[in-house]
Amino acid sequence: MKERFIRLGAFHIPGADMGLWLFGRFNVGVDDSLWSRLSAEARAEVDGLVAAGRNVQAIAVMRERAGLPRPGLHACVDLLDQRFTALRQ
Repeated sequence: MKERFIRLGAFHIPGADMGLWLFGRFNVGVDDSLWSRLSAEARAEVDGLVAAGRNVQAIAVMRERAGLPRPGLHACVDLLDQRFTALRQ
């Protein structure tokens, strides 16, 4: 799965050898409010689908069960990535 990042710019660490530069990168658009909008039953279903590798079905459940306003595809993909990471640990 591709991660969406924005580059915030480079910054220098004082005292680092050979001019080490780090780039600040942060994941954009991850929103826990979508997870809180799902019922406990829908959360369990999403986790089961994610664990089984059925990502498209998991996104469909998120979009159908979250209520109005219907969440966008990007918010669902970001939540899918979060759940995959949480279940993998």
